[in-house]
Amino acid sequence: MTRTVLVRDIMTHEVICANLNNKLSQVLEFFAKFKIRHLPVLDGDSIVGIISVNDIINFLNDHLQKSETITQTYLDEYFSLDSVMTKNPITIGSTDSIDDAVKLLAPGDFQSIIVADAGAIKGIITNKDLVRFHNSGFNTDHDNFTISTSGFGI
Repeated sequence: MTRTVLVRDIMTHEVICANLNNKLSQVLEFFAKFKIRHLPVLDGDSIVGIISVNDIINFLNDHLQKSETITQTYLDEYFSLDSVMTKNPITIGSTDSIDDAVKLLAPGDFQSIIVADAGAIKGIITNKDLVRFHNSGFNTDHDNFTISTSGFGI
């Protein structure tokens, strides 16, 4: 008998979050210090968005095109999480299956999903978590798939 693996089994439980008042320099510090690529954004206890390293790169690129002189002070002044983040991000429940998470991530539109139960953040699951899970040996249901299996990974 196999057990359905749930999102809570492989998600990151301790999540670093931003709030709407964080400056760019603070968001960059979160990414660098905690070695993360996605940052949920909260307004109080409510999930209002998510920001990724790619969102920051796009913001920086836009401002580099507009100005010859860019300073941290300039960037902090013109940065607003509300205008850069993805608003109302897709979430998944902690008791949903990892197959549900894979279906959400498969199109490649984003690489992480906030895990929330009853609107409260419980964790985050990323492509990296799914790869670690698959590589851990914990995933015995799919041992018959390999790179050479026809149609797998293509």
